[in-house]
Amino acid sequence: MFIVKALSLNMAKKMADAAENMAITRSLKIVIAIMDNHGNLKYYRRMDNNCVVSVRMAPLKALTSASMPISTKDLALKNEKLANLPYLGVPGIVLLEGGLPIITKDGEHIGSIGISGATPELDGICAQAAIDAIIDNL
Repeated sequence: MFIVKALSLNMAKKMADAAENMAITRSLKIVIAIMDNHGNLKYYRRMDNNCVVSVRMAPLKALTSASMPISTKDLALKNEKLANLPYLGVPGIVLLEGGLPIITKDGEHIGSIGISGATPELDGICAQAAIDAIIDNL
């Protein structure tokens, strides 16, 4: 039997809760975008008092990691090693930390998360907290 895993709404809510809780402990105001593996928005949350650019950036980070099962941080590092920095020219691709793919234990890419609102490093920490919250369900 072939079983396809999917990112459920409950998983997305649990991820958003974990990311928000991490942000609260660090006094951050973040935007959280969670997408399925096709780049369709599954869940979105915006904390109060954040910057309008974060409203645009979080979904772009999520879309980047939904389009390619790689973190936005790792994609940026990969881009730096390539001649002419090719990913800089791809519309909608973000090369700032804070976007992570959601990958099951058996390697299936089921979605992504994008966080924006803090420094890229802190966005990445909040995104990882979200992934860690559902690790047992993957």
